[in-house]
Amino acid sequence: SAFSPNSDGQNELECVFGNCIKTMTFVIYDRWGNNVFETTDPKICWDGMYQGKPTNTGVFVYYLDALLTNGEKVIQKGNISLIR
Repeated sequence: SAFSPNSDGQNELECVFGNCIKTMTFVIYDRWGNNVFETTDPKICWDGMYQGKPTNTGVFVYYLDALLTNGEKVIQKGNISLIR
């Protein structure tokens, strides 16, 4: 629920993990509702950048819509804290 992309080599990325994901959409929004990150590839993680610049410390909202290999549909949403 928190990550710190500050180049110390620890907890640098926000990722969706799971080898049972068939398809997914993972979106992260800032507090104003701007889409700051979106991927459909579980191998692509958010590095805390937006439009080529580091985002400030803050709380972001995520939305995950996934279909698993067993046919189960997963929808999750919540908060992610970015700490610099």
